[in-house]
Amino acid sequence: MFEQSIMPFYGTFGWLSIMLLVGVVLRAKIGIFQKFLFPASILGGFVGFILMSTGVINISYDQFTLFAIHFFTINFISIGLTGTDAKPEKGTVRKTIFKGMFWMAIVFVAIWCFQGLIGTGVVYITNLFSTDKLFTGLGWLVPSGMAQGPGQAVALATVWETGFKIPNAISFGLTFAAFGFLIASLVGVPLANWGIRKGLTVNAPKELPNELLVGLYDDDKRADAGKLTTHSSNIDGLAFQLAILMTTYFLTYYACLGIKELLPGPVKALAFGLMFMWGMCIALVIRWILGKLGLAKYIDNNVQRRITGVAVDFLIVATLMAVKIAAIWSNLVPIVLMCLLPGMFTFFYLFYFGHRLGEYGFERLVAIFGLCTGTAASGLLLLRIVDPEFKTPVATELGLSNIPVLVTVPLSFITFTLPKFGVGKGIIILAVISIVMMILLKVLRMWKKPVW
Repeated sequence: MFEQSIMPFYGTFGWLSIMLLVGVVLRAKIGIFQKFLFPASILGGFVGFILMSTGVINISYDQFTLFAIHFFTINFISIGLTGTDAKPEKGTVRKTIFKGMFWMAIVFVAIWCFQGLIGTGVVYITNLFSTDKLFTGLGWLVPSGMAQGPGQAVALATVWETGFKIPNAISFGLTFAAFGFLIASLVGVPLANWGIRKGLTVNAPKELPNELLVGLYDDDKRADAGKLTTHSSNIDGLAFQLAILMTTYFLTYYACLGIKELLPGPVKALAFGLMFMWGMCIALVIRWILGKLGLAKYIDNNVQRRITGVAVDFLIVATLMAVKIAAIWSNLVPIVLMCLLPGMFTFFYLFYFGHRLGEYGFERLVAIFGLCTGTAASGLLLLRIVDPEFKTPVATELGLSNIPVLVTVPLSFITFTLPKFGVGKGIIILAVISIVMMILLKVLRMWKKPVW
């Protein structure tokens, strides 16, 4: 019985852990990976992808997909439980932050729409020359994978594949997410270094610190990962933080069951398809209740951020190991075009508006480029190259930009129900939103002449 209990859950988790360690070693020992700042999760994930594709790892792809979905939900719940340590700014600094926050939000939404339009267009055109037609809406998975990250891609593709019977949707979404990480590193790092050489940054370092390149801290440079809010004679501090998180996850599960009963027909798939969003909402409510009771002080923000980071690292590895090589190979031409064209557009679009922004323009360009091709972690990693100690307000702006982006939540519901809603109507909505974002840039005076 014990032997049977190991697989597949602990076996899958074990391989994810091994691949993360492999990634750590590769980053620490190989110069080219240090040059492009490839995170251990991406390196280990690609090694895992190779081992899965060659049959060395004999575990179902579905197991890694499930892990990706769960870690994605945990990530959002942890974000919801985490408070803010930032103090309110005044005067000029606050105006600067607001400007950067709204600029990032506007260009992010615009990029999301344009990536979807380009991806959908590629599928439509390649279908004209193919006998094996793809669902045109698969182009919408491009921004879900690149701009929103692997977790969102998995969540959306799972709803499409299980609820609407769209074949290979998960593999497509995961592939776009993986390619996005490559763009973030292979294009983003040279871009950041170019800006430093041109003198476009405010706090650029003379050289990157060794711990950033190697990915490991020496004894005298280790950062604080959090503080204990409980006495060890009662309960370990980390166990307490995890208990709060998993209790929220447990409540989210039952909330999703209730939502599933309320939703009609195929839309029922949204109950668990949007579990990450329901989980974040419940976490925010729990955090608010604890605050009213004077108990929020027992949630340590730094520990919750570490949990968020853990979830992201395992999420990325699971995402890459869940990609099916067979699905990619049989649709290689449209997939390559759906990766390259939106990726190129993202770079030139952001570069065009970035060097028209003015103060902290390059720092904002680098940060939002990482976000639009990978995750928020990718954006912060690129930002750290040009602003090592985060002395500019750009890191704060990147986080706050999620607030105005919330106005696009209805678009998420359309995206998840796209096969039922209709691709044609969806394209019109994307086109209208992208135009509105361009108008906003002009109205808010963020579209000026080049300043560098």
